[in-house]
Amino acid sequence: MRPVFIFALVWCSISGGSPSSLRAAPVGNPSPAIADNRCTTTPGGPTRKLRHKRSKLVTKLGSPRHRGLDMVATPDVPRQLLTGTIGYGKIHKGLEDEDVELFACDRGTWVGLGTARTDDEGEFALALEGNARLGVGMRDLYVSVVGDRSGVRFLGYVAPAGTQMIVSDIDGTLTTSESAFIKTAVAGLYTGAQPGAPAAFGVLAQRGYQPVYVSARGEQFTEATRAFLESQGFPRGPILLARSIVTVPGADTVAFKTRAMETLTRAGLVIAGGVGNRASDVAAYRAIGLPPARIFIGTGEFASELRGHLAAGRATGFATYDEVASSHFRNLP
Repeated sequence: MRPVFIFALVWCSISGGSPSSLRAAPVGNPSPAIADNRCTTTPGGPTRKLRHKRSKLVTKLGSPRHRGLDMVATPDVPRQLLTGTIGYGKIHKGLEDEDVELFACDRGTWVGLGTARTDDEGEFALALEGNARLGVGMRDLYVSVVGDRSGVRFLGYVAPAGTQMIVSDIDGTLTTSESAFIKTAVAGLYTGAQPGAPAAFGVLAQRGYQPVYVSARGEQFTEATRAFLESQGFPRGPILLARSIVTVPGADTVAFKTRAMETLTRAGLVIAGGVGNRASDVAAYRAIGLPPARIFIGTGEFASELRGHLAAGRATGFATYDEVASSHFRNLP
């Protein structure tokens, strides 16, 4: 069992809508801030015996490599789905046919949501329906393996229809270069954020635009991605990553990002603008109907690749985040 996308995103029952329903809606006023529920502790519970002897061997392969997929929804959806993968060791070996418990943070306290059982790939899914659905707010979620109580946090974001979102690419857009994350993941080299980027996105968040971080890097890097954004001071927001470990820049990347953003708009959320650094970002943002004035493209590393798009007026280029924060971002309605 695998979710359709590698993030968990829930939408209203409008899947039969016209293609126009997938386009970026006109931007209105920025959205009011919603509560951000964070828990400083880790939810616990009694450790129970694993269901299978083989599972004990899996847990001995190395450190837990669990990941939960950030859930995005509007409050009126009939069903919210929490998904992710439970794995161990450098090979991310999935823990099969074992129970996990799901929790949500509510005003500083963990609340149990229910129990799910992993499939043959170590993936879990818990559906929340009726009164069990999460209300409006951003909140910590947590999945805990009952057999050893290892677990991982992820994010739940429930916002009213019409909430304004800013979508941003990560690699080369927020990181110092397109290959910076690979250098960190493979060689352990420290690479920071683009100068001024965290502050610029802080301006957006303060104005009521919710950042959503979309990247073609694989979902195996969910926790590393979250750690990077947090350590660099970017505003908290959902992270949507690709299904494969590597998505080649070009048509595949455009297709993934377009589908991810279309699913956001199907949910009734509004994409107010998009930030990127490559021609594929321009193509994806144009595909969901964003006008050039709301497509913000950093022109540093791939200036030659972008020259034709900017000359044709398909996007708004910027050289530094100080520029985009003081000028382009502030021109959003």
